[in-house]
Amino acid sequence: MGRLPRKKADIERAALELFVDQGVDGTSVRDISTRSGVTEGALYRHHKTKDDLVRALFARHYAEFAELVAELRKKKLPIDEFIAELVMTFYAYYDEDPYIFHFVMLVRHKLLEEVRADEHNPVELLSRILKRAERNKEIPKQNTAITTQLLLGMVMQVPIGCYYGRIKKPLVKHAERVTQACLAVMHGGG
Repeated sequence: MGRLPRKKADIERAALELFVDQGVDGTSVRDISTRSGVTEGALYRHHKTKDDLVRALFARHYAEFAELVAELRKKKLPIDEFIAELVMTFYAYYDEDPYIFHFVMLVRHKLLEEVRADEHNPVELLSRILKRAERNKEIPKQNTAITTQLLLGMVMQVPIGCYYGRIKKPLVKHAERVTQACLAVMHGGG
């Protein structure tokens, strides 16, 4: 990932935080320019509209999640170890910068349909990994689409609970419990 020019990075960070704190609809271009310390004109030089900015942020951070999965896949770990590392990696990422997780969770319902089912999609990557584990008889034959969604749901629900103050940080201290739940679902078949 290359470094963004400083003003663009400031704009995007300010927008990310405001979108999480105030919601996308509750955040104006003026709010973003004020928080980032740039003029509205400077903001428009980098992004045509607020929606364009939302899409760019979502695409970049969603692709970062895919990169995390892809890097773990390169290790060619047994599926149980892969899941344990995946949960720990996601939670360490969250602990480092919860705003990214919250932003992706906030806007995903509107933007997921625009995401391709390819190597830049963490859901697609996880599904492929589960299918390989099934072929290698590491897990029982199952509906991998459902298992993928169940695993991601369990992993992502914990950061949501943290956002609402129901679960305490750091999330990495909860990784083992979530991993065990994921393994139970994955090995339960069906």
